[in-house]
Parts: sequence; C-alpha cells; structure tokens
Amino acid sequence: MKTTVAERRAELLRLYTGMSWQSARRRVEAATPGSLLIPQPDADQMLLEARVMAALAWRRIATVHPWGIKYVDPRSDRLLIRFEADLAERRDPEESQALDLAEALLPRADEYGDVKGVPGARTHVEDGQVVLRVPDTSASVTLLGLDPDEWLRAVDVQDRRLGAYDMTPCHRDQPAQWHPAERPYRRPGRRGTAASAWLTSGLLRRAGLIRTLGAPLAVTGWLGHHERGGGERWIIDPTFADGSGAAGHRRLMALLAAPDWGLPLATVDEHCSCHLPPGYSDQCTTVAAGLADRRGVLEVRAIQRRGDRLKRIQEYRPATFAAQQQLALSVPGWVARWLERSGSPAAKAPVLA
Repeated sequence: MKTTVAERRAELLRLYTGMSWQSARRRVEAATPGSLLIPQPDADQMLLEARVMAALAWRRIATVHPWGIKYVDPRSDRLLIRFEADLAERRDPEESQALDLAEALLPRADEYGDVKGVPGARTHVEDGQVVLRVPDTSASVTLLGLDPDEWLRAVDVQDRRLGAYDMTPCHRDQPAQWHPAERPYRRPGRRGTAASAWLTSGLLRRAGLIRTLGAPLAVTGWLGHHERGGGERWIIDPTFADGSGAAGHRRLMALLAAPDWGLPLATVDEHCSCHLPPGYSDQCTTVAAGLADRRGVLEVRAIQRRGDRLKRIQEYRPATFAAQQQLALSVPGWVARWLERSGSPAAKAPVLA
C-alpha cells in the first residue's frame, strides 16, 4: 500500500501515463513538490500533440497496448511516446510499427491539395531517437521504441507508395519548411481542431488510463462532428476484458476529470448497460463536455467483452490475448477515496434508463 505523498503521486502518474513504477517514482522525486506532473503544454505543442493523437486514433495494425503505446512521458515543452515492439502474431509479415506510423504521421497532399497525416510534421533522428518536429516552432514529440534505420527505411517505402498514388510527400519536397499545401493548416485560427486541441492532446498525455478499465483488447477513436458552439466531438471506444462493470467506466471518467491530474471535463450524459446479461449489450456510453470556455466533447464508448464473444477473441490470437491479460492496471482502493474527496465533476455520473 502506498502511504507517503510521493508514493501516491507516483502511483497516480503510473495510472495516467502507463509508466513503470520505478520511472514514475523517479519523475516524482525529480519534480518540485506540489507541481503538476502532467502539465499543459503551450499552444504549438498542444496543437502538434492533438494532431498526433488524431493520426494515432485508429491504428491500421493490431497492437497489444492501446494505440500501440506502452507509455507516455509528458513534459511541459515536449512529449515522449514509447511504442511497443512488433507483434509476433502479425497477419501481414510486412506490417510494422515503423511503417504504420510513417503512413499515419507523415504529411502528404492529394491532387486537390488536401493534406493527410500531421501537417507540418518533420521527423529527424537525434541521438538515436526519432523525433517529430514542426518548422518554426519548438514543438516536438519523441517516438521511442523505433529503430532509426528501420524508421528511415519505412519512410522511403511510404514515399514510394505515395508516388504510385499521385500524392505529394510534403516532408520530402520541403524538409525544413512548410509545404505550400500545408500552409492553410499553419494557423488554424478558431477552427474546431485548434479549439479542441486541449482535449485531444490531454487524452494522449493520459493514454495509460485506458488500461484501468481491464485487459485492453483494442481501442479506436475518431472525430464525430464539429460542435455547434465550436470545437469537436471526439469518440473513443476502448474494448476490454475482465473489467469491473459500471465502477470501471465511471472511475475512468472520474480520473479523466480529476483536479490537477485530469482535464476540465464534466459528464453530461451516460447510458450504462452493465446491469444487462452478457450478449444483450456490452457497451456503456458516457459523454463529457469541456468546462467554462473549453470547447469540445469527449464520448467514451466502453465495450466489455464477455462470454462467447471474449472466447472467440481469445482463440483468434492466443499469444496476443495472453500478452494483453498482463496489461490491466489495478486501481488501489485509496484512489477511489481520493476521487471522492477531490470532488471530480465526473465522479458521480447519472444513470439513464
């Protein structure tokens, strides 16, 4: 049981980010007492992280960890993301983390000038690490867990594929500055992406929380629509096994909204199906909106696989399922008591019939 303030701060950091206990403890010991361990970055950094999260929200390859992320290490001026190694049970032997990330993150323009990927993203190998930067800003995201040589090969493969589809690799044509096709994205003004960057960036900085639901089977996310008052509605649907029912998804929302650790969110709607028998409905949906002047809405569709559905998943990829069983983060009882004392606006969500 964690009893000291430092130990409990380290335990919370582990739950939010997915860091190991030792790494979380070192971060706490190095930080100023009482400081925020998941700080909010500046506008450029936040926008880059939001676009990275949008690119990673629907991975095209199977992963063990949610979004393939083992852990995140959020700093005030940058973000480090540790990706998992390639799966042994790959359907396509040519698929890899490096190739999928190159396709998701590197910006390319189609014949109409629309840009896919992360506008402005340029990757560099620095001190043996792959670092994503944006020209004319100090924003950066370090992609840990990638072999630099493999990454460069993946970028070359991706660029050749783009040529076959008549798409322009912006990073190749303009490696040190914004490509003309990217310039409309340079200053997004008050468009939904910028207005809701706090939400998408904040979710990426707290990616470890998905594992508090239970054994993670998969998680995808997508942009639902632009809200009438501005901002975006983001939807994520974590699918998990061996969860704790309503206590699990309500606790997740409470952790997402906890003061000093979470985001300025409040639950506005919930539909819970945990009381229904297996096979009737495995999904519980919670909608949370930004507080005060924060624009954006997060919809979490927590899906718990049980019975025959879980058995089929287990039999399809036994090695992957076994690895996922080891990832669930157990939440200590003191965390629930801390959430009650902290007055998290999502701690007690209404239950709709």
